[in-house]
Amino acid sequence: MTRQYRVEAGNFTVVLPGTWASIPMSSDAELERSVAALVKRQVGRDDRLATARRDAKQQLIETARSARAAGAFSLALSLEIMPGIPFPGSIIFDFVGWPGASDDLAEQLRARFPAGELLELQAGLTIRTSALETLRVGDEEAPELKLQYFTPAPDRERMLRATVNLPTVAHPELYTELFDAIIDSIRWYAIYEPTDDEPAVAEKEN
Repeated sequence: MTRQYRVEAGNFTVVLPGTWASIPMSSDAELERSVAALVKRQVGRDDRLATARRDAKQQLIETARSARAAGAFSLALSLEIMPGIPFPGSIIFDFVGWPGASDDLAEQLRARFPAGELLELQAGLTIRTSALETLRVGDEEAPELKLQYFTPAPDRERMLRATVNLPTVAHPELYTELFDAIIDSIRWYAIYEPTDDEPAVAEKEN
């Protein structure tokens, strides 16, 4: 299943494949309620799973709170890539400053992120950085892929940053291609200020 998510705080939509849970970031209370409901739905209510529910809830709340404190306005958690096929991962959206004064956007992006790869996407010129790290859980080790995408917003005054964490990936190049496509699905829309006698309306999505 593929679904288009509308991210109001960022004025864009993005298409996410599979099943994802969107965690609201407007307040701690709303964040915690959403995480608690998600954990109950995914883990179940069996008393024998109480410890697993508590640990999962605590970990997700800490992750969401940290993202919110850092300025994130959207956190999406991947549940399944296809029905019955779990796919752990997360994508966090926030904005970072961008002095977009130069007309040569590609040159400016390369100068700011010399280790990144420049992507020519329909969403706009984008820099991708990546790192393959080792995730340790107890005595176990597994690879963890971390990606960051930086796409200048249409106003050229800020950049949309998408931070992707993918634990236990076996084929990082395939997952990188998948998230390249996800970022490529971003479409911006404008919000117009209403006059005194009309409501606010959004420009039709691209």
